Amino acid sequence: MSTSKTIKRLVVCFGSIQLVTVLSVMNYREKTRQDRNLQYENYLLITPLFAPQGQSEEFAALIEKMARSICTWEKVAYMPLEQKQAISKQVKQSGLSQVTDLVHGLTGSQHFDEIFLAHEYDFEDQLVMNLYQDAEKICYGNGIGVYTAQSAFPKANLLRDSRNYLDFIYRTSKDKLREFLPRKRSLSEQKLDIGYFSLPFAFGQEPAIPVVILDRDVYRETFQKLSAKLSDLIDISYIENLRDRIQTAPTSILLTSNFSESGRISPENEIAAYREFLVTREIHHNEVLLIKPHPRNSREKLLQLKSNLSDLYADVILLAEDFLFYLPFELIFMEVFLNPESANLQNPRVSTFSSACLTLEFVLDTRCTLGFGSEIVQQFFYPDHVESRIQHETDLLSTIQGIRNLNPVLV
Repeated sequence: MSTSKTIKRLVVCFGSIQLVTVLSVMNYREKTRQDRNLQYENYLLITPLFAPQGQSEEFAALIEKMARSICTWEKVAYMPLEQKQAISKQVKQSGLSQVTDLVHGLTGSQHFDEIFLAHEYDFEDQLVMNLYQDAEKICYGNGIGVYTAQSAFPKANLLRDSRNYLDFIYRTSKDKLREFLPRKRSLSEQKLDIGYFSLPFAFGQEPAIPVVILDRDVYRETFQKLSAKLSDLIDISYIENLRDRIQTAPTSILLTSNFSESGRISPENEIAAYREFLVTREIHHNEVLLIKPHPRNSREKLLQLKSNLSDLYADVILLAEDFLFYLPFELIFMEVFLNPESANLQNPRVSTFSSACLTLEFVLDTRCTLGFGSEIVQQFFYPDHVESRIQHETDLLSTIQGIRNLNPVLV
């Protein structure tokens, strides 16, 4: 019998859907190497989450809870924004060697065989790749396995008035953080070794690394594992009551985004844009609207949104309880609408404004209506974000059409 070998794996993660994705990739790699008698030690580093002030710790706690529910970890650590800034500043001033012990203590090890990253261009990505240069550097993509180059998404505008969040947005913007990157190249640019993606060519980007394209069943398996543990993550009676509440009513679902929090639109105009979009659709007199917040949404904005839309629907249900706020919507959707007990529910109409649509269509065979459309974007978004927003919606629609062409259920 051959001696087993232990592989130490470091996961760098900044969101709950990213966690689903990286766990899927890790599981896939394990299955392809079953004949090698390998054992695994897992370490999770949750990096800054860019949630509105006071919400990041809650978000990180949910990610850790999800991670521990279906996987064993030697250590789970959270690097808040302030710590990232301090490390970045110290690297800039004194060099990488001055933070080596600190980061080793944070991650839990001086050595890793594999590092899993969503991308390679943020400071924390380059930091761990520099400190663990001998490790295999594996990219799992953004969202549900989407390859995203640095230019794939429009940047946040730092100078917009976002009420109480202006200082927070300014401090948390990626552009601001790049000022902390070492000017004397204390970090040498590191490259990824391989990528595991569901959609490697979305948004017109082409990876410059070897790619393994994963079938949707790889991701679906992880969602199913998490779904089986859902009662450990949330108050399951809430889901049961929600199912009963919409049992006989036509239902629409609005997945919000963080447009105003990232400075692309004012909070008032974001709410107005959602309303303008919804009134263009036929709304039944007894229709129920479910609002699933983006995990980086402001709670204040969400309450205003619910109030603003209450006259359009028989009932507006805001899924903003603490135990739901940061949970991937796909898990809620599976439990409410794809559960065998939900056979009598009508198929919901789902409206999304971000890459959240990709998971629903690609993994769960659920058709979505995507984007505001150019007229609403031109009417409500800040002028210097109109063009990039329209282009982003165009790219998303093109990607969605590619998914539908592969999946006859959605055509």
